[in-house]
Amino acid sequence: MPQFDVSFYLSQAFWMLISFGFLYLMMSHLICPMIDEVLAERARLIQSDLDTAERINRQAEKLIQRHQAFVAAAEQEKAVRIQNAYTRIQKEASVAEDKNERALRRKVRSVEAKITAADTALRQQSELISSQIADELSDHFFKRGKAS
Repeated sequence: MPQFDVSFYLSQAFWMLISFGFLYLMMSHLICPMIDEVLAERARLIQSDLDTAERINRQAEKLIQRHQAFVAAAEQEKAVRIQNAYTRIQKEASVAEDKNERALRRKVRSVEAKITAADTALRQQSELISSQIADELSDHFFKRGKAS
């Protein structure tokens, strides 16, 4: 077997050193720089993406703060408007209640006046009728008393 023959060891070692030297030079001057470039570009892209993400995150936080401030202002404005509406409605209800109360009092006075007038008229009629009845009874008894 030629690979175990000692006379071939030196030539095999020579070609092995030449082959490994050539491969080493190719790797160190061609392949590794290309891999380094790819890794560097990837690192730049990743860093760029991270920077962009951080910038967008800060913008989002600012927008969230503005939104929260807007919501808080809107809540305050809503509370003020509700309070104003409640106060206005209470005033309007009070005015309407007073108006209705006055109208009701006028109607009650009017009805009381009509009742008083009707009562007076009925009393006058009842007095008139009772005097007529009394006159008729006295005439009836007086005529009867003369006849007996």
